[in-house]
Amino acid sequence: MNAPQPVTTTTDIRLMNATASLLFGLVLLGALISAAWWFTRLPQFSLKGIQVSGHATHTTPFALRSQVLPRLTGNFFSIRLEEARDVFEQQPWVRQAVVSRVFPNQLAVRLEEHEEVAYWGDDEEGMRLLNRQGEVFDGNPEEVANIELPRLSGPDEQSASVLLMYRRLGPLFNPLEARITALDLDPRGYWSLSLNNDTVINLGSGNEQELAARIRQFVQTIGAVTARYGRSFADLQYADLRYKTGYALRLKGVGTLESPDGNAGKGQPTKPKT
Repeated sequence: MNAPQPVTTTTDIRLMNATASLLFGLVLLGALISAAWWFTRLPQFSLKGIQVSGHATHTTPFALRSQVLPRLTGNFFSIRLEEARDVFEQQPWVRQAVVSRVFPNQLAVRLEEHEEVAYWGDDEEGMRLLNRQGEVFDGNPEEVANIELPRLSGPDEQSASVLLMYRRLGPLFNPLEARITALDLDPRGYWSLSLNNDTVINLGSGNEQELAARIRQFVQTIGAVTARYGRSFADLQYADLRYKTGYALRLKGVGTLESPDGNAGKGQPTKPKT
């Protein structure tokens, strides 16, 4: 008796065709992936240069290429732009960087540099710089174009507040034709400043309005007070404005004077300190 012959149905044929098509597609996809992997790693796509734009006076394209390119990983296709941006922004004078690809083997970066407005800190701790946004950065102080920048200091986290205080208090000394050359905030919250005639002024603690009120009183009366001792504002070495209604001061050739009852602040003669 003859054995029954297997019957191939239309469904079986479709299943075999679908399986063959799937296997062919997988093989083709693998080949495409391998070709793409090989293509994107051709030497032609290794990063060769950086195109720099933006206003940069302290960061030259040559310096960027020599300092940044060796630290970048990947090629045109594989480099992570966020990581590249971080490398650019680690350069001392770079505040912000926007990075993009330029086919086939370059990067374009648009830079925003820090614009220095003050020195920050002191020589003991290491002088740094402060930008116009009140941010401390590690630019080289010797590269500063304007050597007459003021020196500000205080806790780093309060750098913006110190810069704002400098901008608010500075104009108050205009009637004396003096300018602030240094402003310091110590960890206890006490303020002091120096003027361009080497006068040191202790402002004490307080908010902007309180400090401004003390300075206005001082500016309005210091001319009359120094005149009574045959001196001028140029002879003032030190002033302590922590009194509520007056101030103590030290004049060249006179010594320290004080007004515990506020007389100096009211334009009355001060008394020698005993």
